[in-house]
Amino acid sequence: MRQLKLDIEPHLDAQISDFAGPSWGSTIDSVRQFHAGLIRQLFIYGDAGSGKSHLLSAICDSYSDVGKRAIRVPLLGLLDAPVEAIQALEHYDVVALDDIEATHGVMAWQRAIFHLINQSYESQTQLVFSSRLAPMSLRLQFPDLQSRLNQSVSIRVPDGSSYEDRYALLVAVTQRRSWQFQAPIIDYLLQYGPKQTNSLLATLDRIEQVLQGEKTKLSNLRLKQIFALIDQYSD
Repeated sequence: MRQLKLDIEPHLDAQISDFAGPSWGSTIDSVRQFHAGLIRQLFIYGDAGSGKSHLLSAICDSYSDVGKRAIRVPLLGLLDAPVEAIQALEHYDVVALDDIEATHGVMAWQRAIFHLINQSYESQTQLVFSSRLAPMSLRLQFPDLQSRLNQSVSIRVPDGSSYEDRYALLVAVTQRRSWQFQAPIIDYLLQYGPKQTNSLLATLDRIEQVLQGEKTKLSNLRLKQIFALIDQYSD
């Protein structure tokens, strides 16, 4: 069968250190065990927008940083491709399959992922899955795949409701990117901005694009413009 080249991974700027909030502690502990090889198959689930894709990208980037081959595969963008595409994943050290629930009702892809899991035992490939649903709640039509996923170490990511989590995320991301936002912007973002991780990170990116590194103290008019931008992204 023809092996297709995978070039489907949109870049998400994320590092594991970004997820610094207290509610992320157990999740990051599991990621560290995954890194140490103590976990071979990890299943991450949580609400839409809770940062699962960013976390999967951060995991893959951390492996790439030490010279290993890692890829995040957004399944929503792959299901229309021939299932042979998944053969290209067998030679990676880490494969992160994002939105596994997208395969619901697509038997060909469920079978292909089942075979990828079986192959991973021989190739020593580590697998990460993400979903809005816990493994037991997926109710996939291919029982062998459902059984394999049920055997994963599963962790639920925080939902963004914690102020401390959002503050820690903002501090970690802005320091890593050397962004300096004035205190009123951070305060407004934490109080009135989006709660979910994906939207919060997107808002940070948009603010930086608008400010373009402005160093001077912002006028009240300029601050109001930024507050209005944050309001556009709020939940």
